[in-house]
Amino acid sequence: MSNWWSLWREELAQVWRDKALLLTFFAGLGVYLVLYPAPYLHEVTTEQPVVVWDQDNSMASRRLLRALGATPGVAITARVTSLDQARTLVLSGDAAGMVWIPQGFERDLRRSQSGELVVAANANYFLPYGTIAESVTAAATVLGAQVRVARQVLAGDGYALQTSRLGGVDLNVVPSSNPGLGYLNYVLPGLFVLILHQLMLICAALIGTGRWNRPGRWRSATATGLWSSDVALLVPAFALAACWYLGPALAFYDVALLGNLVALWGLLLPFLLATASLGIFLASLVDRRDLLSQILVLSSMPLLFIAGFVWPVEALPLWLVALWGLVPAEPMMQAMIRLNQLGASPAELMPQLWTLWGQALAYGVLAWVGLKRRLTRQSVGG
Repeated sequence: MSNWWSLWREELAQVWRDKALLLTFFAGLGVYLVLYPAPYLHEVTTEQPVVVWDQDNSMASRRLLRALGATPGVAITARVTSLDQARTLVLSGDAAGMVWIPQGFERDLRRSQSGELVVAANANYFLPYGTIAESVTAAATVLGAQVRVARQVLAGDGYALQTSRLGGVDLNVVPSSNPGLGYLNYVLPGLFVLILHQLMLICAALIGTGRWNRPGRWRSATATGLWSSDVALLVPAFALAACWYLGPALAFYDVALLGNLVALWGLLLPFLLATASLGIFLASLVDRRDLLSQILVLSSMPLLFIAGFVWPVEALPLWLVALWGLVPAEPMMQAMIRLNQLGASPAELMPQLWTLWGQALAYGVLAWVGLKRRLTRQSVGG
């Protein structure tokens, strides 16, 4: 046991001398915490500036514009008197889009015909374009419903008359999960798990590949002792990082936290063990320190897109989904979303929990085999 403590203290001292490793751990946790959520902060486009050309200038067109101005998606910033003026404002960037109400709009409605509207925007900016189109559709739907009820009242429909006086049934939609209906609640829990996973793999790779060309107690250690000392370095550090990432950091971004803390830690333990063992195994295969780190960094974005919550799993090749299932981040991300966003019970997380423990055992064996092979090669090489 004293030999193990000596080995662990030596490895810990080496970690504190390793500037690249410390920079990766501390700077990575800080930078990724700000960098990755940044694209999702402005979750919904609102108040898009729109110019209006009301060529009809009728009661119906004014009611349509009032309904349009009441939508949260657009803000009517200017009224023009020609199509060229509207086009100039849109092309110059002073407006995100334009709405043209042609002459005869009200006349067509009175004749029970469809009134025509022209909406134009820069479709290269997908979200603003979709927001403007959705807002115009909502306003037109409101006006259309009013016109339809008015026609029924004039036709002597008593039910329509009562509806116009008393109103219909109000629908109060309350989401059972993702109460903000935004990207952050949906993406961040799984994304933070992936960040922890990739950083842990990189740190394990830096620890392992950094020792192969230097003297030390590790040369006389057993594979079990070397594996356990690396795990004892990695797991406590990333357990603290997980406490921050999956707790206060999510709360800082107003992400709903519905999960049970005991259930979360029940998942974190095998996840950290599996990830650490996978990193130790990968480090045992590589001599160049920079090579493995670069591969792991470059793999982060593809892993995010095949995770199943940013891009649908059904649209991915089966072999890619099966390969992704071997990564410890996959069951942990799925369990994290179910636990924190859907309020799943511990019993409902058993498939992910057993998968994580299976991966912890499998990668632990692989790490032991890889270290045994590396130690044997080092002893033969002198």
